[in-house]
Amino acid sequence: MEHPPVPLPTEQLRVGMVLPFTLLDAGGRTLLAKGQRIEDEQQLRLLRERRQVFVPFEESELAVKVLMSGLLELDRRGAAIKDLDRYVRLDESEQPTGEPLRGTLPEQCAEVAARLRRLLAGIEMGSVEPAEGPRRFEQLWRDIGQLTASEVSAQASTLVLTYRACTSPADYSVLHALQCAVLARQVAPLLGLAPEEARALVLATASMNVAMLRLQDALAQQRAAPSPAQRAQIDAHAAEGERLLRAAGVADPLWLEAVRLHHALLPPGVPLAQRPPGQRLAHIVQVLDRYTASMSPRASRPGRTAKDAARTAILFRTGGTQDEVGLALVQRLGLYPAGTFVRLKGGETALVLRRGARAGTPIAAVVVNRAGEPLGAPKLVNTGRPEYEVTDAVPGTAVRARINLDDMVRLLMHSRTPAAGMA
Repeated sequence: MEHPPVPLPTEQLRVGMVLPFTLLDAGGRTLLAKGQRIEDEQQLRLLRERRQVFVPFEESELAVKVLMSGLLELDRRGAAIKDLDRYVRLDESEQPTGEPLRGTLPEQCAEVAARLRRLLAGIEMGSVEPAEGPRRFEQLWRDIGQLTASEVSAQASTLVLTYRACTSPADYSVLHALQCAVLARQVAPLLGLAPEEARALVLATASMNVAMLRLQDALAQQRAAPSPAQRAQIDAHAAEGERLLRAAGVADPLWLEAVRLHHALLPPGVPLAQRPPGQRLAHIVQVLDRYTASMSPRASRPGRTAKDAARTAILFRTGGTQDEVGLALVQRLGLYPAGTFVRLKGGETALVLRRGARAGTPIAAVVVNRAGEPLGAPKLVNTGRPEYEVTDAVPGTAVRARINLDDMVRLLMHSRTPAAGMA
């Protein structure tokens, strides 16, 4: 008897993964052979745009394990066989925890995003037990801590996650959550948060949309306005998110309140120090959420420029006064955060690598020349020099150049050395 191929949700895939099985498309054609490596972000994006790939049943023990675990979960829930793909996932509980992230920085970001998706998808489906949730969130806290452990790693993580979020709507829900969490970790000290508040803030940003994970991804790819049913889920997701997190074992009242209030109309213009703790965190989450989401493209619209996003964050619901969270973001990231694009005085387009000496003078890598042609070798420049002055921000979807994030991270690190020799 010939067994059908095993469906494998594409969120299981990550950059740097050496495949223990062959990946097939819906017609049975080979996409990547067993033993091949997912080399870069573009290859991963093409696979994820398929939403689902397949594995030959007979090829490996892992394929059997994945299918059997999905069938058992399907049976436990009394779900229909057509929904099998929703329950086919690698068992996070059997993966080692406490181990430091390995690989290049882009690979580490991809691994944390994959772990976060498995965790949030499990909570959304109600399959994460109360004893399991806190352990896995503690692992997430450690992972984000590693991504932001030093000034360089924090800048590099911001570069990788912001670039991915600003150039494609693919995998939006998890990229948005992780991008917000990494930024929350960086701005918490600037906002004077106590350690327990900082932890609650980071985990709240990572889990704020747990009740609409699949809906977020669908809306990012949808050109039409949300349907009445989708709008009802959007309106209910903050309260439902708090309920789901409680069911998964989360007990931190600050974290839960921040999730519940992250779309509430809070009193405007109140300094953070004068807000009740839960509202204080909820306000920070709202600014981070709005700032990052505005730069991310959708099928229905392009993303806004980094400068527009910064203006929105600074003037967030304040009636014209400057919001201290938005100011902290600009203080930390500059007007043009790492991972976004700018146009230079000479007409070139450059990818921002990190903040420069002033908010409007980032260190960047020229990737497209003044004739609109992609450069084979990016050129490191300091936009604080008059001949490389930034004239405008550029939406990520408007740039037609293939970006190798490993090369950009290396350029970022090189830019911080005395031998950088920037133009």
